[in-house]
Amino acid sequence: ESLVERVKPRLQHANSAVVLSAAKIIIKLLDLITGEEKIKGYLKALAPPLVTLMSGKSEIQYVSLRNIQLICQVRPQLLKNDVKVFFCKYNDPIYVK
Repeated sequence: ESLVERVKPRLQHANSAVVLSAAKIIIKLLDLITGEEKIKGYLKALAPPLVTLMSGKSEIQYVSLRNIQLICQVRPQLLKNDVKVFFCKYNDPIYVK
């Protein structure tokens, strides 16, 4: 739990690789935390940085989408309120669509 608290500020980092790495670490450590309320709190803090990654460049969007897909396989309820962000836009490159 203290490790998650130490990694959590990295979710606000400007570098997308740091944000994705912090998210992966938190997801792995959630399996070791007891207490459903604590887990829900950490998941709430995890969703907005992942959504923010979708407003970056196309290359970052692609890598973020691939990682978000893996994260959602483990925690499917994570982004249930932010589905609209993942709709395709008309100007998205084909590899993002």
